[in-house]
Amino acid sequence: FISSIRTIHSYHVNSSKNLLMGCSWQNYQNKKYHDRYRVQRVTHQRQILFSSINDESSKPDSSTNSNNYYLELFVPTPEDMEDIGGLLSVGSKGGDVILLDGDLGAGKTCFSRGFIRGRTGVEDERVTSPTYLLSNSYVIDEDIKIYHMDLYRLSGTEEDLIPLNLDNVFTKDISLIEWPSRLGNKKPSVRLDVTLTINDSTNDNEDDGIESADMDSQCRRMKLEPYGERWIEHLQFLVSEGYFEDLIVED
Repeated sequence: FISSIRTIHSYHVNSSKNLLMGCSWQNYQNKKYHDRYRVQRVTHQRQILFSSINDESSKPDSSTNSNNYYLELFVPTPEDMEDIGGLLSVGSKGGDVILLDGDLGAGKTCFSRGFIRGRTGVEDERVTSPTYLLSNSYVIDEDIKIYHMDLYRLSGTEEDLIPLNLDNVFTKDISLIEWPSRLGNKKPSVRLDVTLTINDSTNDNEDDGIESADMDSQCRRMKLEPYGERWIEHLQFLVSEGYFEDLIVED
C-alpha cells in the first residue's frame, strides 16, 4: 500500500468487474482507487479461485480454523486501515460476518468505512460509528445490505440483542460487528475475527513533537483469524497475490 504503486490498464479494470463476485466496484474507475487497492493483474487462476469462493455456500464449510491459520499485519495509517477493509470486502456476500474487536479507538470504524465504501462502490459514503444507534445499514442492492453494529453499550443479555434481528441478518446480509463479546453464544461459527491493538510506542514521536495519544501517529496491529474454509482461502489468496506484502508481521 505504501511502497508499491501499480498502473492498471483498462482491460484489467473491466475484467475485474466480472471477477469480483458481484461486488459493485465502480471505485476502480478512479485512479486513486487503482493505487490504493493495488489491483495487480487478472489471471485465469484468479477467476477460478474467486469462483470457488463464491460457490462456497453450496459446499459444507468447516466451522473451525482447523489449521490454526491466522494473519498479523502492521497498519501504519488510517488510510491503510481503510484499504484493508476495502480488500476484504471484495467478493463478500450475504451471510458473511466480520467481528471487530480490540482496543478502544484502534480503528474498528475506520476498517468498516473502507469495507463499506469498497463493497457499495460509493467512494464518499458517510460511515460513522453506530455507538448510539447500535446499527447502521447500507444498501448494496434490493436483496442485500451491510449492517454495521456497535454493541459497546449493551450488557450482553439475549434481550439486548432482540431488536437487532441477528438470526435474519446473519443469514441474508453482510454484518460488521464491533465489540462482539456482547454476542455471547450468538457468534456465528463461520466468520472472520479481526482484532486491533494500538502500538505502545511510535518511532520518533517525541522528536517530532507529536503527542503519543495522537491517533494518526500510532501504528495499529491487526490479527485476522478466519473460521471456515471460505475465509481461510480468501486470506491466503490475498497473501499469495502480494496485497499485504509490506504489512505482514513475520514470526
